[in-house]
Amino acid sequence: MKNSIALPALAVAGGMAGFFLRRLQLASAYLPDQGLFLHGAPATYLLLGLMALLALLFLLLVWRPREGLDDFLPAFGSPSPGQMTILVAAGFLMIAAGGFGMQDGFRALRLWRADPGMYQLSTPGSQMLTGALCVPAGLGMLHMGRMAYRGGLTTGGCLLAPFPALAGLVWVFSAHLEHGTEPVLMKYGFSLFAALLLTLAHYYAAGFLYGKPRPRRTLFCALMGIVVGITSLASWPDLFTAAATAAFSLSALGLAHALLGGPWPERMPPAEEENIDNA
Repeated sequence: MKNSIALPALAVAGGMAGFFLRRLQLASAYLPDQGLFLHGAPATYLLLGLMALLALLFLLLVWRPREGLDDFLPAFGSPSPGQMTILVAAGFLMIAAGGFGMQDGFRALRLWRADPGMYQLSTPGSQMLTGALCVPAGLGMLHMGRMAYRGGLTTGGCLLAPFPALAGLVWVFSAHLEHGTEPVLMKYGFSLFAALLLTLAHYYAAGFLYGKPRPRRTLFCALMGIVVGITSLASWPDLFTAAATAAFSLSALGLAHALLGGPWPERMPPAEEENIDNA
């Protein structure tokens, strides 16, 4: 089986296994009345062991990517409609996540206005900023899929390509701000690390458009981000977090599949151009 299919499939399967183990951990090792996890619970060790094993496998398997990955189109270009479909779905999910994020921000703003001493203004501010950035981020995913499918770069696509990483960066900050006082990292750690890995994957993917290709880092962050992202959904997060995680994971899946695939075939010239060249 080709790596372009095997590794993304492994990431999805690993994420589903992590989802199951996370649910098992929450059911058998979490004490909701105390907000703590039982020390030495088998489900916790199995879950962390799975994450470590998959991280090691991906580090080894992406160490030698194919050659010629020095620009966006050679790396991600694909005439297959499958990748375009995945990135379109990711783009619309990201735009929907923006709406959920704005709702959360306005809700937090009302709480702050009701009692400014109990809430920080930075919380609703970061949530609304994240939601607003998700709209151009979703458009960026759509344009990246379009450029990869049609085999040509556009000014708008190049300008919008960094926005998924920018939205992810603010999302990481907002998530840390929301849970920063929580002493138990296990409660929110998977969601935070998923946001971080998926943000890095899209940051490195955008770098291909600006002369900074990092294929190994892009692949590792994308594949491992998919694993941790699917696992984090087992905690039943809010609508914004669920939609943003799904959007980033879908986009990372499409980008990783293209990055692992064969060289993109050159466009065949139309008959008119061919006749002119032969004349």
